[in-house]
Amino acid sequence: MLRRVLRRYIMAALLGLLACASAAAADEVVSFTSAAGGIDVRGTLARPEGRGPFPAVVLLHSCLGLPANRQSIEDQIAGWGYVALFVDDFGPRGLKETCTVDFPEGASDAFGALAFLARLGSVDSSRIAVVGFSQGADTALAIAASGPNSPLATPGGPTFKAAAAFYPPCANRSDAELQIPTLILVGALDSVTPAADCRQLAKRQPGAVGLVVYPGADHGFDLPEFAGGRRVLGMWLKYDHEAAQHSWAELRRFLARSLAR
Repeated sequence: MLRRVLRRYIMAALLGLLACASAAAADEVVSFTSAAGGIDVRGTLARPEGRGPFPAVVLLHSCLGLPANRQSIEDQIAGWGYVALFVDDFGPRGLKETCTVDFPEGASDAFGALAFLARLGSVDSSRIAVVGFSQGADTALAIAASGPNSPLATPGGPTFKAAAAFYPPCANRSDAELQIPTLILVGALDSVTPAADCRQLAKRQPGAVGLVVYPGADHGFDLPEFAGGRRVLGMWLKYDHEAAQHSWAELRRFLARSLAR
């Protein structure tokens, strides 16, 4: 009896290791040129099973850099049927964080990622969205405001069809007119990027902006690395499992609507 139990545990462990190895093998490191030129940006790419062409999502990290659960985010989005490209703005520039400064290079890197994805045979270049987190979400809103007329876009080339922003600093876009479908997800208790600013932004243009405010949730509510709450560079960050699960369901519905054929 004991041997059978041990065998089951060993088999389960081996299957787990094989699953991890498979997931790691699907995670491809890529390089592309920033739209502003002058620097090659890195990113990690996850693809759905099958040949495609698939819609795609460009992911933009926060001022703290790539999240600890980067690969699980990519795998989840790939599992929904999208090619996922998580942009690493910091690695090629030798940066650790940009939480006390603006980071305008984020938009150039996002458009470089857009052009890279559009050249892949597995990607439908007419169905690419941008999803950002905190400072990356600010970039996503800037992209939504510029729409197809962004000076960073290639004339006659691909454009972003939709944007989603996790806890963005909406005050930075208080006068913006968003040109593409946009989803904003923010915590009601967020002291870093207040929900009230996002309510004002959404109120002015209800046709373009979908807003979800999570009661009791703080900044970084989707990041398990901040379970229990932690203060980082003066910012209070706290994971909220319920809000995180709900936000991913909202994002999935939004992408399905916005990137439908």
